[in-house]
Amino acid sequence: MFTKRRNQQFAWLAILGIVGAVILIDLTVHHHAHFEGSEFTFDTLPEFYPMFGFLSAFFLILVAKTLAIALKRKDTFYADD
Repeated sequence: MFTKRRNQQFAWLAILGIVGAVILIDLTVHHHAHFEGSEFTFDTLPEFYPMFGFLSAFFLILVAKTLAIALKRKDTFYADD
């Protein structure tokens, strides 16, 4: 499905449009501080939750790629010697 260049461009535009919509919608939402009694109120900053989600996903991808490199086997691992 996404082998044609036109389809790939459409997919990227759709993803960017969805991300842009989430960012714009998040600007209209009033966030309450989770820890109101403490000095840590960074969760009330605009765009905190989209950035937190993006950075969390990015970190998980880095961990997965690192584990894939660390755990990979040689091509002949299952070959009879």
